[in-house]
Amino acid sequence: MNPATVEPDHTANVGVPFEQEIEGVLGELRPALAAILEGLRPPVMRASELQRLLGLDKKLSWSVYSAATTPDARALASLLPGRRAMERFFAASAQRGVPGAAIDRARAMYRRFEESVATHAGSRDAFETMVSEFGGAEREAGRGGGGGAADLKHKRAAFRATSLLWGRQARVVCGARIMHPSAGPGGAGLLDTVFIKGMAGVRRTRRSVPLHTTAYRARTVQPGGPAVVSPPEPLDPRETGPDAIGLLRDFCSRPLPEFRLRVSAQGYRCHELVSEHVGPSGEVTYFTGEAGRADTGVPGSVEGGGGWELSLAKSVDIPIEVFMADVLMHRSVWGKRPPEVRVYATPMDGSLEFRETDLLPLAERAEYLGEGADAARTPLLPRYAEMLRYATDRMGWNVEEFRVFRCRVDYPLLYSRIRVTLR
Repeated sequence: MNPATVEPDHTANVGVPFEQEIEGVLGELRPALAAILEGLRPPVMRASELQRLLGLDKKLSWSVYSAATTPDARALASLLPGRRAMERFFAASAQRGVPGAAIDRARAMYRRFEESVATHAGSRDAFETMVSEFGGAEREAGRGGGGGAADLKHKRAAFRATSLLWGRQARVVCGARIMHPSAGPGGAGLLDTVFIKGMAGVRRTRRSVPLHTTAYRARTVQPGGPAVVSPPEPLDPRETGPDAIGLLRDFCSRPLPEFRLRVSAQGYRCHELVSEHVGPSGEVTYFTGEAGRADTGVPGSVEGGGGWELSLAKSVDIPIEVFMADVLMHRSVWGKRPPEVRVYATPMDGSLEFRETDLLPLAERAEYLGEGADAARTPLLPRYAEMLRYATDRMGWNVEEFRVFRCRVDYPLLYSRIRVTLR
């Protein structure tokens, strides 16, 4: 058989609707590619790094890296290279020491993709057209992470300028909210939650610039919600004391980052990274994790179902290459509808409201990735899936029972606010 041609397997997935089959194939192929990138050493965080490490051409490196990191599995149909190019990628990855099991899995998933193309469309062009209709008119041109090419160009330019002027930057900033029905006393109709946040590759380019922890707000708006919310508990039992930041120590860079508590004259508390290093040699990666018991309402638990809303909001106060917000909802609580994403300018009057007058014309969105830790896998954060397993294990939950939703924003605007909302 010609290696560039796959004969259709008309016996496979008989009776499975086209959209359901393709979502399954593409949903498994993306984390399989991400697992290969995770296995590379040193880790690759950009397509250009993949190109240099594996000695591949620019187009192939960009295609594979984009396919492995897009939050929209449907985008894979247009991103994936042909078979010969993919085999060059697999061979080069094997030579760089990526485990054979990871390569075999990705190769098998790619073959399933080719079989689906041959069975349902006959050509890649026709297949891409069919898949592009899954999301309807709301799909935007450009990268899977949302926003068009023009938006991305301007945001990248802003990131480069502000990184130099502000003297600090981060490669990836992430936040993950994990929600499970509460099993504790008085937890009926409520959720236990885990909140993980952190930065990968945060560094300063001017010694005088402080590095503070990022600010997130997660809130519930629900009539009749919990009147008293228990204080959060650190996920890592080694993090104790009133001033502890709650590091997930096994997932931070080494030496372990050190923080000191800062309290302003107005009583605002924040943690500042203690470091004298400047530039790439001083890069730090850290994550924190905390758990809350019976602190969030279950959708529909209020009579009539009205008024329930859960938002994860990030105030962008440092130049960032990629912001990634994940929501993991237990499948008994939520379906597959992704959260709504909106980007707001920070109000000049200091208001904490999210007002239509502050809404920015940026087309960002969230996507449903699938169920379980593997669906959340990303080479942007090589041990991310392992960290999610650690968090759910600490809570006594099965991570494979959670539906994963992701909002990825490339080069978010400084002093904007990204709001991810389930309602």
